[in-house]
Amino acid sequence: MSTKKQLGLRIEGHLKDGLDERAQRTGTPATSILEEYIAKGLARDSGELIEQNSLPAIREAVREEVSKAMTELYQQLSADLQKSAKKSDDRLAALIVKTARYSGIGQRMIYALLAKTVNPNFANQAFEDAKEKTGKDLVRPDEPKS
Repeated sequence: MSTKKQLGLRIEGHLKDGLDERAQRTGTPATSILEEYIAKGLARDSGELIEQNSLPAIREAVREEVSKAMTELYQQLSADLQKSAKKSDDRLAALIVKTARYSGIGQRMIYALLAKTVNPNFANQAFEDAKEKTGKDLVRPDEPKS
């Protein structure tokens, strides 16, 4: 058991009155109540000091974890976007190939139709004229068509 020491301090009257009232109400000696208050206050102050000292370390740990999570999310998003872009590119390439195939089929059918209904020379002239105008449209698409 620890040795007790005399504490001869002056405190505000209302604090002394409150201490005496609590001692009387609970039947606990005022010294025990005062020791409890001092012990709790010292523990609280010590905890606040520990909290203040550890707060920068906690802040840094949280910042590091959030940064790690953000990096992982960015990498996952980047990978997902690459997959999505690849799928879109593959689909677009397939559509372009299909368009070129059907365009060629349509060109040959129209040429054959013109060659049979009019004559092969007219079909050649129509093909060359269409090829020239299409080339110009691809180079300067905003100019009015003639």
